[in-house]
Formats: sequence, C-alpha cells, structure tokens
Amino acid sequence: MIRKAVILFSVTAAVGAAAGFAATRGGSAGASAPDALKGNFSIAQAQAFTDFPLYNAGSSLDDMPLAVFYDAGGFSPSVSFIYGDCQATDDMGCAPPVQVQVWPACIRNPSLYKSSRPGALTPETTSIRGVPAAFFEDGHRLEIQTGTSTVVVFARTRDEVLQVASALRGVNLPVQASDRLPQPAAGALDGKLRCG
Repeated sequence: MIRKAVILFSVTAAVGAAAGFAATRGGSAGASAPDALKGNFSIAQAQAFTDFPLYNAGSSLDDMPLAVFYDAGGFSPSVSFIYGDCQATDDMGCAPPVQVQVWPACIRNPSLYKSSRPGALTPETTSIRGVPAAFFEDGHRLEIQTGTSTVVVFARTRDEVLQVASALRGVNLPVQASDRLPQPAAGALDGKLRCG
C-alpha cells in the first residue's frame, strides 16, 4: 500500500512539475508571451531510447510545436511530449494544451487505481485502438496500456484526448497512427510486470 501511495505521489508530482515548468519558464504574471518551450531531450534521443517503447502524436499537432522532456528523477523515468504552450497569468502556472507522457508499465498501470478509499480515483474503462485504456479527470486524461508502456494523454477536452490517442505513433518502434497498438505485456495490467 505504501508503494502505491509513493507511486501515485510521484506521478502527481511529475505531472505538476512538467506543467509548472512549461508555465513558469516564460516569466511571471503580466509578462509578454514566453519563448517557445524547449525540451531537454531530442527526437533523435527518443528514437534511440531503449528502456521502454515511446509514443507521440507526431512532430507537431494542429500547428502546436513539440518539446520533449526526459525525467529520470523520482521513482521512475518517463518521457513527456508536450504540444503547444501556455501563458501563466499568476504564480500557479498553467498546463500546456496537450501532453503525452510515456511511463514503463511496470511502474504506472491500472493496479494503482484499485482502491476502496474515499476519494480514490475511479477509472472509466474503455478500449483505444484495440488495447485497454481508462479515462480520468472528466475525460481530460487517458491512460493507455500498450506493450510494456503506459501512455498518458492530457488535453483540454475529451474530444481532443481522443484525437491525440488516434494520432499516436511509435517513436522508437514501428507503429503508425493507423495501426492497432500492441497488446499489453503479460503482467502489465495487474502490476506484476517486472521492471528491467
């Protein structure tokens, strides 16, 4: 139970850190429009990445530029593909319009959400491109289980989340946007998949 709490905290912290960084690196409230978001990981590095399969929605999405971030800190590495930018209007920052995070399924998977605690997240299960998935946060977040990865899509609306999910393609594996996604690896759905 403690491991699950730590993982959920790490996931929440990573999301907040990425969104906060995207929002605040351009300046403070009232500042002019920020410079384009610059990542710390290139597409070439993502293509050569071998820890787990990576997916994104292409080099841009609806004319929103792409920035790629690799986060090796915390409990587990993750790679975020951030589309677009936002202008913070206060010190709380803002979230980018679209973000695709990719995590190893041995760390982030549906078993994390099996709790009867009051206030626990309740997934709205579905299927996306032939694999299990779940909506959270009123459809603004979708977690897709594919191979040894968990692909997490954040967007402004449920329709936009679905549009991004349909555009996902492999970065370091040969999966096209028109393909069905690879089935989850054995143990990926129930938290029994081993890392490494």
